[in-house]
Amino acid sequence: MATDGTPELCAKRCGEAIARLRTQRRWSRAQLVIRIYSELSSDDPSYESVSETWLARLENGRMVKVPRQTVEALCRALRCTPQERAHVLLHADRNILAEPDGEPTLAAEVLTYAMDRLYAEGRELLTTLLDERPRPTAYDDLELLEATATALQAVIERRRRRAALRQRQLEPLPAGWLAAE
Repeated sequence: MATDGTPELCAKRCGEAIARLRTQRRWSRAQLVIRIYSELSSDDPSYESVSETWLARLENGRMVKVPRQTVEALCRALRCTPQERAHVLLHADRNILAEPDGEPTLAAEVLTYAMDRLYAEGRELLTTLLDERPRPTAYDDLELLEATATALQAVIERRRRRAALRQRQLEPLPAGWLAAE
């Protein structure tokens, strides 16, 4: 959050994603606000301020910061699919693997590392695989997992080749290898 009260870019992107999902569902702001209240706990920092005006400010990018538990409640209120939830959390600059109110698990840390490596080393292949259709939402869950697995397998194979090459470079040369020539 900017110290001058300027909205964070991630809050703006989150609001835009929420607005897009709400309009796709053809819900009014009032309908979503009612749903949000059924998903928010009373200790949520936004609980007292949620209203149609609050939602309009969020959707129009005028919200300074949106707490993670509020973003999670919005996703539940919108009945987001796993893909939609990941999209909202990514645009809200929240780690999709983080627990809403706890420490990251070892599995989350390992998956975050694997995603980082996949993105850094397999992004081009994954992009090529996904460029066949205009948006990832054009794919079903199985197709997305298969494309990701293909790119991850390519990263693993590249790493194995590098490790084998390094191992060969470190192995001592056989005794008498010069004499054999």
